[in-house]
Amino acid sequence: MHLHGIVQTAELEENPPGSDRIEMVLRVQGVGPGQPRRLVIPFEMLLEDPSLEPETIAGHAFQAEVTEAEPRRWVVTAITFAARRVLREPEE
Repeated sequence: MHLHGIVQTAELEENPPGSDRIEMVLRVQGVGPGQPRRLVIPFEMLLEDPSLEPETIAGHAFQAEVTEAEPRRWVVTAITFAARRVLREPEE
C-alpha cells in the first residue's frame, strides 16, 4: 500500500522486548481514512540507512510503501522524507 502523510512522532523500540532488535515506530497523520496511523521501520532498514534517526524525521512529510505483516502491524518496505520539517518543533 502506498501512503503519504506527516510523521508526528518517531521512537525506537525493541521488538520483541528484551531482544537486540530495534525498530522505529512512526505515528503518522494525514493518511487517508482506513489507512494505518502506526508504521514500523524494520531493523534491517535502520542498518542500511544511518540517516534514519527519530529526531531528524519527526515532523517531516513522508511517502512510503507498507505491507501488513500481521494484523494491525504495518511494516515499511520503502520510505522517503521531505527535506524540511512541516510540523512545528515540540515545545520543551
